[in-house]
Amino acid sequence: MKQISTFNNKKDGTSLLFYMIFVIIGIAIGAFIAGKSQLSASVWINQMLYTQSFSWRDSLHTLVSLLLFLGAAYLAGLFAFGRACGLALLMYRGIGIGVSAALMYVIYGKSAVLPVVFTFLPRASAAAFIAAVAVRESVRNSRAILAFCMNRYDESENSVSFKLYCLRFIVLIIFSILISAADGAVIHLYSSFSR
Repeated sequence: MKQISTFNNKKDGTSLLFYMIFVIIGIAIGAFIAGKSQLSASVWINQMLYTQSFSWRDSLHTLVSLLLFLGAAYLAGLFAFGRACGLALLMYRGIGIGVSAALMYVIYGKSAVLPVVFTFLPRASAAAFIAAVAVRESVRNSRAILAFCMNRYDESENSVSFKLYCLRFIVLIIFSILISAADGAVIHLYSSFSR
């Protein structure tokens, strides 16, 4: 029976820290462009992570954003050269996080500290973690497909099957649903206490 490992794989050197670096670079870029561009208010840029109304709708937006990202990462993993797409997706997710956080400070000023800490940071941290795990799995599968195409595929090294790849994304979808539900509960609690 195969062992499912999603957090540590020293054999191929793909730790989550490597992928989180791309998210952090994206956050820095997003925070920089938030004040410089009118595009930052666009849903395609802030990726529905920006909280304005503190309602259950924000929880649904979080779920949609996570599912769209997972779908893109899943598709990138089905191609031999999906590694670059996956890393670009991580930077895109980071840009969305950076833009959304900066927008909250631009709109609310100093009073944005509590909403950012209690509502945005948990959502952004969960979105970044899900993104890093999804892209890592995508890159692994993409690398196995590339190795197979180049006749360098070794079953003992690359034991990632398509069923296991799909199962990992199903688990990520379940985590996304749970994260969105928890996000809705946190937003509801915050909005009831802040009145």
